[in-house]
Amino acid sequence: MMRGQGDIARHVERVVEVVERGARLPRHPAQDRLTRSWQRSLSKYQVDPGLATTPQVVTAQELREHRDRLDAFMRIAREGMDRLHEQLRPSSYCVLLTDATGVTVDFRTVPELDKEFRAQGFRNGTRWSEMDEGTCGVGTCLVDGQPILVHRGEHFRSHNIGFTCSSAPILGIDDQPLAVLDASALYSPENRDSQLLVFQMVVEKARLIEDAFAFHSLRQYWILQFGRSPELLHVQTDYLLAFDDTGMIVGGNRRARKELLARPGRVVQCVSDLFECSASDLLAAAHAQPGQAIPLRVLDSGERFFALLRVPDARRRAPTAVDSGSINDDGCNEVRGFGHLATDDSRVRTNVSRALKVANRDIPVMLLGETGTGKEAFAKAIHDCSSRHRQPFIALNCAAIPESLIESELFGYRDGAFTGARAKGARGKIVQSDGGTLFLDEIGDMPLVLQSRLLRVLAEGEVLPLGAEQPIPVKLHIICATHQNLPRLVEEGRFREDLYYRLNGAVFVLPPLREREDIGTVIDRVLAEEVKAMGRESLRLAPETRDALIRHAWPGNIRQLRHAMRYACAICESTLLHTAHFPPDLFFGPRLVSSRPAPRDDYAVCEALPEQPGPPLKEKDARLRERMLEVLRRNQWQVTVSAKELGLSRATFYRKLTRLNIVPPNRRDN
Repeated sequence: MMRGQGDIARHVERVVEVVERGARLPRHPAQDRLTRSWQRSLSKYQVDPGLATTPQVVTAQELREHRDRLDAFMRIAREGMDRLHEQLRPSSYCVLLTDATGVTVDFRTVPELDKEFRAQGFRNGTRWSEMDEGTCGVGTCLVDGQPILVHRGEHFRSHNIGFTCSSAPILGIDDQPLAVLDASALYSPENRDSQLLVFQMVVEKARLIEDAFAFHSLRQYWILQFGRSPELLHVQTDYLLAFDDTGMIVGGNRRARKELLARPGRVVQCVSDLFECSASDLLAAAHAQPGQAIPLRVLDSGERFFALLRVPDARRRAPTAVDSGSINDDGCNEVRGFGHLATDDSRVRTNVSRALKVANRDIPVMLLGETGTGKEAFAKAIHDCSSRHRQPFIALNCAAIPESLIESELFGYRDGAFTGARAKGARGKIVQSDGGTLFLDEIGDMPLVLQSRLLRVLAEGEVLPLGAEQPIPVKLHIICATHQNLPRLVEEGRFREDLYYRLNGAVFVLPPLREREDIGTVIDRVLAEEVKAMGRESLRLAPETRDALIRHAWPGNIRQLRHAMRYACAICESTLLHTAHFPPDLFFGPRLVSSRPAPRDDYAVCEALPEQPGPPLKEKDARLRERMLEVLRRNQWQVTVSAKELGLSRATFYRKLTRLNIVPPNRRDN
């Protein structure tokens, strides 16, 4: 579909009139949004409106990465896409699904127009972000977070001005964009109103997909499905609300979050905060009349609803007994969770706050930090503060077990699988942690062949023990930890890139002991634990000894501190601990550090050093470099978080780091 030079010139002139001279687009509900999008496209992203080339397409490897991040969601979205495509196919519309960066991850076309659609850029892997294409259905929808119809000349780039695109965002239960559903046609009438019916169909299907994924994400909890009409409950969902066994609300679909949970002037934390009944009342009513609609009334407004109660997924659900202790605002029992850890350091507090938010989400966790910074204790605290806390927490140190034994330790084996195997076989760590948490320490030391098997377990939800013929279904939450630089191992081919992206859903950097603001508190806690274990509660630290411990570099971090404290408590014959009671090389050996900087592992968080010199950058690249640096520093140089904030894939972000000469602080001395 070639654009004539006259068409391109007229379109560019129109863009200039609107953006630079204040002219107005035709009057309709999306007018102001489109104008702002045109302004962003030209001023912020510097997209050329006269560019008539087809959109950019990511590589096959990058497309796999984008799809892998959404594999569970895509399986659920497929049905909604198929239904929309069946409805629109007679009118020659294609249907596409993009991820939150605007990359097409799934696509439905019209067979007779397939070649033409692909020639115009409608295919898997195409980038439709505003940064790449300027104003378009997908890109503008992602920026605004609202459905939009972009019709013909409302597109920014001249290549797209013949298309009509109806797009709607799909959000996760955390209100973050997951994907965009879009229906586009190569040819359409000039009249914009001709597309309103298609637009409404896209919005409706996007909402159905979003609700289905919310149901999937919350399926381990009690789910209340309700609306105003009892007759339609079995076929139509207005609101979804999930709560745990204590009655605490843990989430819901977008309509419930917006209309019921975000009420001004009141905090809704549990079922009884919202309705004129408790969670126990709901369970009793559902048990008394299975499958029957339960009448509900909202506390403050008196609105009347009818609900069905869905039982938690039996395979994922934690036991229903409730802890005897009290529950705090984070949903953690006082005797478990992070309460036993020192959290007076600002970075540790931030980590704990974020961990509490992801503890009950289906998000893998990666802990980064030097050896001995307490990664296993932090992982155990996440487990203890989750709905899995009564299920097993199984830890495996990938560096502490010989390579020949890791496979059987992790995957298990059946009887007779190899010489020396136990007569009845053995359950591996993965099966042992079914329903709970599997903590893989020093994941960077896992052999490549086992990385492939672990990836398969995570993708398929089942494990095949050595020598077995039938796989065993498992459901587990993965927390991994390392002191190594995994992106570097990926570049060197020593760690699988697809497994890396599977594991680093939520990344936490644990600060080294020497940099912690609460190092004194950590020392006091370790002392208290050690003297209690030895039955010597009268032991105290001499003031000068405590000061020396605070000033020490602690290259082995909390683990080294604990061993040193245990040694001192064991040999001290008085009630006061002096420096002489600690291991001889601690204060008087080569490890004593006063003025020189302490050693750091790959992932130690450090202050940003001056950037390395490089060739002069173009003004656009310089602005992008400054923006990337600002985001990286704010996120403590976490690439995953920063890339997501900027709407870039990790692969693209890494390429831009190299091209723009941005060197993470932990690599500058290498």
